[in-house]
Amino acid sequence: MRGRLRRAGFGAAVALAAYAGLVVIVNIFYTPGSGPLDVRGAAHLPRAGASLSVLIWNLGYAGLGAESDFVADGGRHYLPPSRAGVRENLAGIASVLARTDADLFLFQEVARAGPLNYWVDVLDGIERALPGRASVFDPEVLTRLLPPPLRLAHGTAIFGRLKIGASERVALPLESERLAGLLRRRYRMHVARLPIAQASGEWVIVNVHLAAFDRDAELRLRQLREVVRFAQREFDKGNPVVIGGDWNMEFVKQRFPHATDDKFLFWLHDFPFAELAEGWRAAFDASVPSARTLHEPYRPGRTYVTVIDGFVVSPNVEVESVRGIDLAFAYSDHQPVRGVFRYRGTR
Repeated sequence: MRGRLRRAGFGAAVALAAYAGLVVIVNIFYTPGSGPLDVRGAAHLPRAGASLSVLIWNLGYAGLGAESDFVADGGRHYLPPSRAGVRENLAGIASVLARTDADLFLFQEVARAGPLNYWVDVLDGIERALPGRASVFDPEVLTRLLPPPLRLAHGTAIFGRLKIGASERVALPLESERLAGLLRRRYRMHVARLPIAQASGEWVIVNVHLAAFDRDAELRLRQLREVVRFAQREFDKGNPVVIGGDWNMEFVKQRFPHATDDKFLFWLHDFPFAELAEGWRAAFDASVPSARTLHEPYRPGRTYVTVIDGFVVSPNVEVESVRGIDLAFAYSDHQPVRGVFRYRGTR
């Protein structure tokens, strides 16, 4: 009897070790590239017109509200202060979304239930706040073969009240380092194509979230150049292009008062406007900060705040307005920015 139990225990240990090895190998080497994405709920929606309103917001997986700090930015914590805090952040995010008028919502740092945010499903909360929309989710961080308590699905999402004809992901250069030595954030453009009513062409909307902690912003610059090249090809086809999201580069420099030590500003670099071709335009609200540092909980007038969230538009797109929404960083380390754009090619 003891022999059988010993052999059974040994067999279980071997099986567990083999499973763990398979998990490590799959998660290290699984690197999906470019390809189409499934669009949910778009069939019944109307086509876009000449004017388009777009809201961008990095939601910080509902774990980076005003009371949070984060170790990568020089803080002390890997996780949010509490599960209750994550739920409160998500409720606040949902409330803002429910009362915000926009044709499209471009989100970054959206998460399904997982250990980083105490198993609160942020994507589900967005779906409840924005019912009846077309939607696409693209997890940039995705674990494979792990059971639900350990599973991570964390990335970008697009929601819209207009018909999304197609969506795709387009791979961007990656960091060499891996999260916990195992996972790699798979940076890419998240593209939505919206057919235009009574006009040729389509709105090409690009949701971006560039790297944040690469040395001297070298990777960010490579990623931006790939984004610009892709956008130029779409413009050359005659399409209006709007790129929006978290660029992790400053559109304005030290505009707002703060008392943050320079050592916590190591990740900040200027947006390279010279990389934009003639006629292309960066559009942002310089009067409302869109992001804050995370070395400490948010303290108005003390914590460094800046503008790194905004839009880049093609020459055939007119910027009617861009407005930041000041929420005092209550629910995320980023604040939403809403832009209104018009395609000049329609008659």
